[in-house]
Amino acid sequence: MMEISRRVFVVMLHFIGLSVARHHNRSGEDALEHTGGRALPGLCSYGQTTSCCLGWRNVNGICEPVCKKSCVNGKCVRPDKCLCSTGYKGPQCDEDVNECGFLERPCSQRCMNTHGSYRCYCDPGYTLSADGYTCTREAACFSLRCQFGCQMEGGGAVRCLCPPGLHLAADNKTCEDVDECRRDAHLCRARQTCKNTFGSFVCVCQDGFVIGTLQGSAQCRDKDECLTGSHQCSHLAQCVNTDGSYTCQCSEGYSGNGRTCWPRRAPQPRSAMYFNYRLSKRTKPKLPSS
Repeated sequence: MMEISRRVFVVMLHFIGLSVARHHNRSGEDALEHTGGRALPGLCSYGQTTSCCLGWRNVNGICEPVCKKSCVNGKCVRPDKCLCSTGYKGPQCDEDVNECGFLERPCSQRCMNTHGSYRCYCDPGYTLSADGYTCTREAACFSLRCQFGCQMEGGGAVRCLCPPGLHLAADNKTCEDVDECRRDAHLCRARQTCKNTFGSFVCVCQDGFVIGTLQGSAQCRDKDECLTGSHQCSHLAQCVNTDGSYTCQCSEGYSGNGRTCWPRRAPQPRSAMYFNYRLSKRTKPKLPSS
């Protein structure tokens, strides 16, 4: 009798499983009907309802992937998966690709790597063609002894050229770096600092801020030293986070600047002060008479 009951129970579970699977498939078909037969990315069926899959979020009716770590120079295409822009690599697209280091060189003569890109330039005596890749020898250019090639102008005049981000020095032959950060104080966004590089510049977060995703774009947000534990407050103090920094406040019963705290002495009543004074007089050692 027990064996028959067990078999009946197994058969019932089997039919229930088939019913749930059939219902789940029908929900998926209904979702495809609403999208014209196309499966939307990140859309999953849960019983009679459809919603964004795990790792996706609903943004104005569209399921968008969620990357816990922001894609600095790219976009989030799948949960925790970044698609990097040209010139960048890495899990968060925060590593520069050195195109000049490829086996197939992008330039015919000289290559200068820049942040997220590269620039070609020529040996002395050569001029860079319009394609930005090939260098051609010019007799007039060779006589000028330009550092980075030259350009033939109208009327047969020849002048030395510099790659983008560089400018001609006073000798009109060699090239010097252009400090874009000093020339334009508004190159970077708020909470960012401009750092000059050879031939270009980069924007980095100011002290107290870290890169993060805000409103769908990579921006600098508050670091919150109190949360990360990177503050220098005393263990007898409380850390109070501020925008881009923090303050230290000694706990109740302690004094100090927050980084160093010591116990605060309670004021003594006058009676106790008088008692201590009389006690000190009584216990004061007598000096021997001469």
